[in-house]
Amino acid sequence: MVSNQAVKADRQIRVLVVDDEPAIADFVSEILSVHGYQVRSFSDPEAALEVATRTSFDLALIDINMPVVDGVRLSRQVLEYDPETEIIIITGVPDETNLDPCLKMGLTHFLFKPFNDSQLVYTVYAALHFKRLRRSSLAAGPKAEGSGLIGVSISVRDIRQEIASVATTDLPVLVIGESGTGKEIVARDLHRNSERAARPFLPINCAVLGSLAESELFGHASGAFTGAGKSTEGYVGAANGGTLFLDEVGELSMDVQAKLLRFLDDGEYSKVGEARIRRADIRIVAATNRDLEQMGAAGTFRRDLFFRLSGTIIRTAPLRERKADIVPLIWHFLSLFGTAKNITYNISAEACSRLIEEDWPGNVRQLKQTLYKICQIAATRKLSLADVQRVLGDGEMRHRSYREAKQQLIDEFDREYLLKTLYLAQGSLKKALALSGIHKKNFYEKIKQLGLSVKDHSRPADR
Repeated sequence: MVSNQAVKADRQIRVLVVDDEPAIADFVSEILSVHGYQVRSFSDPEAALEVATRTSFDLALIDINMPVVDGVRLSRQVLEYDPETEIIIITGVPDETNLDPCLKMGLTHFLFKPFNDSQLVYTVYAALHFKRLRRSSLAAGPKAEGSGLIGVSISVRDIRQEIASVATTDLPVLVIGESGTGKEIVARDLHRNSERAARPFLPINCAVLGSLAESELFGHASGAFTGAGKSTEGYVGAANGGTLFLDEVGELSMDVQAKLLRFLDDGEYSKVGEARIRRADIRIVAATNRDLEQMGAAGTFRRDLFFRLSGTIIRTAPLRERKADIVPLIWHFLSLFGTAKNITYNISAEACSRLIEEDWPGNVRQLKQTLYKICQIAATRKLSLADVQRVLGDGEMRHRSYREAKQQLIDEFDREYLLKTLYLAQGSLKKALALSGIHKKNFYEKIKQLGLSVKDHSRPADR
């Protein structure tokens, strides 16, 4: 018997069940109620829709073949009222005619008739698990710990710690990483968490300055060169008291490097065409995707400037090496795009998986641009695998290395095996360890890595 306390504890999980066969609707309602969910069951889809317009549901199980209002239409209407509702489609005919309209809507959770109570509970768990992953990704994503960095990987966490440790100092910082890995975000975080936060943060891309680099950085006097009709302050003067971010610093000429080194040494500089010595109190954060040490050995970058810039070195990792950050980034960008249009975007688990498969040579910048394209072409607000494939292709042409293919199979096996173990153990760690034969420490590490939890499988009375 399920205790009142157990039911009360799970009342936040609200489930809508709609099937025109009352026996099936009652069966689903009874099983899920026993497991502690708050269930509203209907055999009339129109009555179900009327309730769904007034009540938000975490999950909806909807039969696809119903009179008057079919499951696809009902699902679309439910999502219009609450895009956060996770939907499981119930069908006894799993063919293309039935499934294709669902897949095009981005619906990817299915329960095939006939099903037993174990299949029902497992499918519900899988759908809610995906919903929890999405929510946790959103929670972990936006500016954790005062940071603009989005992600949950060890790499991102380490960078946040490095920022926290040096932000309040005036040490120059050199950020090294591939294009599109968030080097400017690191620089902005350093400024935001420093005592200079109320003063200017000025970013400048050194790669586009060319022959005007010295003038742009340090300013020029009126008449210093042809076209210099009036005196300018330059980025150094304008950033006084704040932070100057020099992106692609390796592109500066040797002459400008020498002047930058002098400024770093004593805070003094002169405008182009002016003899007067000026001073500015600014912090320099530089970034590059090039090997400055190698450039120093080749004579194309001053070694003394490299050592001066690298008071602290922060390295950003490419997206292919931190796959754990892709889902948080997906939800972050979908939130940004949706806010701009005053709508809510959603995405299927299969679509997320396809995005995770990519290597993303352009890193976070490329992922953002790709998601923007997908949002533009998608027929509905829930992005489906088909929408992603229209932009990226089906992914079958990329042949994985032996190591990648092997690791993917291992991860898939681990996930399936541990899900079954947790389900059979029903929240008992002792039983799960006995069933699996895995050491307790390794067991916890593995389920944490896969985003699973023992508590998700506990009996209602144990919660």
